[in-house]
Amino acid sequence: MLKRRFTAMLIAANDPAHGDLTHWAFCPGMRFNETAKWWGDFGRRDLPHEGIDLCLYKTTAGGIGRLNARTRIPVMHDGVVRAMFKDFLGWAIAIEHPTDSTGDVPLLSFYAHTVPRANLRVGDVVGTGDLIGTIADTRQAKARILPHLHLTLGRMISPLDFRDFAWNHIHDSQKVALLDPLPILDRPHTLLDTAQALSCL
Repeated sequence: MLKRRFTAMLIAANDPAHGDLTHWAFCPGMRFNETAKWWGDFGRRDLPHEGIDLCLYKTTAGGIGRLNARTRIPVMHDGVVRAMFKDFLGWAIAIEHPTDSTGDVPLLSFYAHTVPRANLRVGDVVGTGDLIGTIADTRQAKARILPHLHLTLGRMISPLDFRDFAWNHIHDSQKVALLDPLPILDRPHTLLDTAQALSCL
């Protein structure tokens, strides 16, 4: 998987907001393949986490910052919008990226819990850093969860029918090989302890 400058692009897209981001901060349950919830009853997820939840970060002053419903979302790499579908907190946007020089199968990125930009359509060609929407305002959602960007990456190992695509299709290991998105973040990350996590939520 090619490394990308996703965090740098996110900071540039939202200048001056989030410009003091030095480290991403994760509560237990926010990272790839974790089984805990970081909201609600803090119980177990039905399935392991398919990606990472970007919500909290360490600031240059040593505090904790948050993404919010005004945070604009850039695309990690050139690609084509293949699907846009409702998730339980907003909309998910699926983008297919061309194969890289290693000859790997196409890479898919999913940006979930978003409000897509008004003119974004399935079939649109997007470039690295293009803005595709903002984070959905989830503060009044039944789940009582902070606004955040869920990012999933995967390799498409067999053809997908995107016409009726839904979130549960991501779990089909015969079609999508999920990847840990942390390497594209171009910033260090830290895991908050229980007390720190609860104080942020």
